[in-house]
Amino acid sequence: MNKTMKWTSAVLATGVLFGGTGLIGGNSVQAATTGTKTVNQAVQQPSVALKYKGQVLTQQGKIVDGNTMIPLTVLRDAFGLAIQYNSTTKTYSVSSDSVKLNMEVSDYGVSTDLNGYYIYSMTGNHEVKMINDRLYVPFKLLNDYLGVQGVYNPAQKSLELSKKVMNDIKITSVSLDKSNKNASIKVQYPKISGLTDEVQNTINAAFKKEAELFASESEKEASRRDGTIENKYDYSQTYVVTFNREGVLSIVVDQYGYSGGAHGGTMREGHTFSLKDGKKIELKDLLKAEPNYKQKLDKMLKESTKDIAFPESTGGLTDKPAFYVSESGLAIFYQQYEIAPYAAGIPTYTFNFSSILPKGTDPFASFK
Repeated sequence: MNKTMKWTSAVLATGVLFGGTGLIGGNSVQAATTGTKTVNQAVQQPSVALKYKGQVLTQQGKIVDGNTMIPLTVLRDAFGLAIQYNSTTKTYSVSSDSVKLNMEVSDYGVSTDLNGYYIYSMTGNHEVKMINDRLYVPFKLLNDYLGVQGVYNPAQKSLELSKKVMNDIKITSVSLDKSNKNASIKVQYPKISGLTDEVQNTINAAFKKEAELFASESEKEASRRDGTIENKYDYSQTYVVTFNREGVLSIVVDQYGYSGGAHGGTMREGHTFSLKDGKKIELKDLLKAEPNYKQKLDKMLKESTKDIAFPESTGGLTDKPAFYVSESGLAIFYQQYEIAPYAAGIPTYTFNFSSILPKGTDPFASFK
């Protein structure tokens, strides 16, 4: 079984909350009252003063379950980002650079995706919430994916928000629709511009090749569908940008396939590139300042996975570890069923670079 089609024997791990109804009104984004605490939380939450460019904003953040939540309208009023509402899909959307955040609200909660990629499947708490009829976005989501950073002042209980300096590139989505009578086959992959032709062509060729191979393999798999499977097969590829700074671009690609049975399966790939030359960055390139990085990571991973790993699995560092770079550090992940059962999804463990490298080391120094 080749790498592209491994998901045919795996199980879907992406967590998705289904969406519903809402409207925009006044200075806040509001949803129709449902009476359910999931959507309309009436519980008083501790407040956080918000600042932008040295000015205290009229809107305040809230602490919910230890997470700082920012009113969605702060992105409009302070950062100048337009909030859109689609009455057909009942979805709010806000765009920042190459990222479009979509939030679908219903009685069951808020289903959140970035350019179609459901981020609930990634590490960390990125759950958008409806609090007292207003949408609140976790600061962690803004920091991880929308280029917003912040400095917290515990004495003043305030959070100073600002924009991160991102790579000067543009990322657009290319769509492939190979759907036929046997299957729905929909593929999205990134296209980079703003670099030299040689560099961006190298990176774009890698993403295009991966997408076209997935689509081709999906078509082959679907052609073997017979009358025993009533429903069409289903294949999709989505992606999310996890890091786009310091001359480094890291993107996660998820390939999902369903060809009958109780479940589908997802195969995840992490791609990290140097924007100086278009070369793919390996783990050794990021951690070269620490000669014993393999031993360090192996120990850290074994400790992290000990409660979920199969008895026969060591849960440590594999020969070819799958990884990506995030705003929180280095993320190492395992495929479905690789070290743990279905309930574990795609186990992902993120380590701050400072916990691996010598003090003061910049893992991106050679890529700037």
